[in-house]
Amino acid sequence: KGLLSGTAESNDAELRRRKDEDPQTVIVELHCKLDSGKNVTVLGTTHVYDVASPEIAYLDNLMNSINKDSPTVLILEGQYGESGTTPEDPAEAIKVAGGEFGYMASVAKQKGIEVIPGEPDPHLTAEEILASNSDISRDDIALHYGVKTLKGIFNETDAVPLDMVAPYVHHSVGIAGRKDKGGWVDKVTTRQEVVDLSETQKKEILEEMPGIIERFNTQFAEVKPGKKLLSLDSEGMLHLEYDLDKPPIVWDPSPEQMGETATVLTRISRLDMLMRDRHTLSLMDGALGTGKDLIVAVGSSHISALKPA
Repeated sequence: KGLLSGTAESNDAELRRRKDEDPQTVIVELHCKLDSGKNVTVLGTTHVYDVASPEIAYLDNLMNSINKDSPTVLILEGQYGESGTTPEDPAEAIKVAGGEFGYMASVAKQKGIEVIPGEPDPHLTAEEILASNSDISRDDIALHYGVKTLKGIFNETDAVPLDMVAPYVHHSVGIAGRKDKGGWVDKVTTRQEVVDLSETQKKEILEEMPGIIERFNTQFAEVKPGKKLLSLDSEGMLHLEYDLDKPPIVWDPSPEQMGETATVLTRISRLDMLMRDRHTLSLMDGALGTGKDLIVAVGSSHISALKPA
């Protein structure tokens, strides 16, 4: 069933997980051999984007130990099995296709190894959260998924051209649904549609963005009164006006343990993570039925929830 982040059981599991980390790579590796003789390996990774990192060297050795066309299945956090968009060059994939997971997907592609994307449909996840939590609104959902995307966009800068990032921001807030359902967008897009947008569609999204930026700021003020999140200048540059590493943008480890309040953003993050963990377990159960060896790679925080299961 997985563990819900923020609970005492989950916090204890997180402390145990840290003790299991490899001191050089910070990877946690769980391994078991089934009665059938098949192997199951679950890796908890730290998100890295540098091909020279010790973690990538470790993963490279692991992937190269698998024979070409081996009866092995990889389940990777992210969406690296559903389209041909993962770069052929692993060194490029690590930079533009999800860090270590993109790297592994690219190597697997070269070796003819099956890759199953480990992410559930976020739109379905959002609808499930809304259906089971009456005090969480579509505005809350849009802010949560939007902020997660903004954190990646503004990783090393505080200003970006709006036309470059608008499709990704639009997609993430669209997880909360269309305007006629109480969401922020006219049309919801899938991950693949974002990649394949026509110039006309990009223009339509760009026209929606000033209203979306306004919704960001209005909803952010609900959780951080008096603070502004985004601004748009006359040159079309999108500016970040708040440090996304400060509260209330606090994910887990548990903010309560740091003396912070668990906001609605933290609550949604925990529920989203729980549903993703359950989805991963379901994929693992299905993959084990194929009779192949199984390698699962997820962010290290997921290991705490998956290990008991």
